[in-house]
Amino acid sequence: MRVKWLLGILAVLLGLAYAQRTITIQAWTIGPDDPSITRFTNLQEAAERLNADLAKEGADFRVKVEGFFDTTDWDPYLRRVLLAFQSNQAPDIVQASAALSATWAAAGFIAPLDEYIPKYAQFEDVIPTLWDSVRFQGQIWGIPQDTEARPLYFNKTLLKQLGWSDAEIASLPERITNGEFTWDDVLKTAQEALEKGVIEPGKGYYHRPKNGPDFIQWYRSFGGRAFDPETGKLVFTKEAALRYFRWLKEAVDSGVLERDRLDGNWDRFHQNITDGKVLFFSGGTWNWAEWDQQWVADKGGQEWLFENFGFAPHPSYKKGGKPITLSNPQAYMVSANSPNKEIVVRLLAYTTVPELDGKHAVGSGHLPILKTTPETLDDRFTREVSYLLNFTTFQPAHADLSKWQDSFFRGVSAVESGDLSPEEAVEVVAAEMQRLLRDQVIIE
Repeated sequence: MRVKWLLGILAVLLGLAYAQRTITIQAWTIGPDDPSITRFTNLQEAAERLNADLAKEGADFRVKVEGFFDTTDWDPYLRRVLLAFQSNQAPDIVQASAALSATWAAAGFIAPLDEYIPKYAQFEDVIPTLWDSVRFQGQIWGIPQDTEARPLYFNKTLLKQLGWSDAEIASLPERITNGEFTWDDVLKTAQEALEKGVIEPGKGYYHRPKNGPDFIQWYRSFGGRAFDPETGKLVFTKEAALRYFRWLKEAVDSGVLERDRLDGNWDRFHQNITDGKVLFFSGGTWNWAEWDQQWVADKGGQEWLFENFGFAPHPSYKKGGKPITLSNPQAYMVSANSPNKEIVVRLLAYTTVPELDGKHAVGSGHLPILKTTPETLDDRFTREVSYLLNFTTFQPAHADLSKWQDSFFRGVSAVESGDLSPEEAVEVVAAEMQRLLRDQVIIE
């Protein structure tokens, strides 16, 4: 009798243990900006919600999210991810630029998700165009995590010191939007500010201090093409690159742009901007959250930012031209070797809801990925900046995009440092792209 009782207790305990078995989902995420930590914590919160439903369903398992949120830099993070893919040690979920989905899909590192997505109604709320950012060769390779825009910011206080009226400052975004205010006007305004002592040398215009997707945006704003949809090949437009390189050279030579702007120092970038020293500066919507939380909190945070900074799309190089911004959506991608793809995608569906989407958007300065999220938000910056998506573009979905970007960046760097003339840089970039990309690039 006692044996039966013990066996019964053992059976119950084993049943409880079985019911509580845990599926651990490994997720690697990155900012590198601190406010984007919700890229990781939203997954953990989604797991709690999923577990509540699993309990109601009587499921025999629960989900736990482990991993990390990286705040160092993209290069070491992506090297770590690549090494993990190559050694078959990749986590279940990798968050990165949606543009990398093409490269990683071509290499067989990530799984296509088309068979899973229709199972979850949450994905129907995703802004339709964002699916294009993770589409490659007719399949979907990731779940959009956030999107953003990359504005041209301007310092309203410095423009006022230059003699601009409040009305002129307030109308600048509209004048850029309708093609009245061009890149040449940015340069001329900065040159005037320098001549009148409103700004210090080199503080007329700031762009990012290192390589990144933004350079495609600026090249496009000077009339360049980066991708040919008919052939599926990358494109390098020499005439547009020459226009951009000449603009950079004049900016450096006239003292508007620092010759060592590409010093890799993000702190110097943010410090001079938030100290109110820089007239025009290119950045991302997420920088607004960084400035608010990490750089000007003691000055008044968002109130100070709205008082001193304005934002607009980047202008065209010609009068009447169309302005531009760039969205580099982030995406959650699922490792091809993950043994839990079904439950991973379900977890991502629980992450793709307005409450978590809105928490990330407001907290990090990114833009929502869901159609219904803006209705739930009461955040001035998100409301006012979202119109930039009307002018947005995406990076080309091509497996060799990084080679194009690296080659183009070397041209930018050579021009700004004075090592090459704009004309020489164009030819060097064209030759390098032809050598590296061969039949995957069209030089025009």
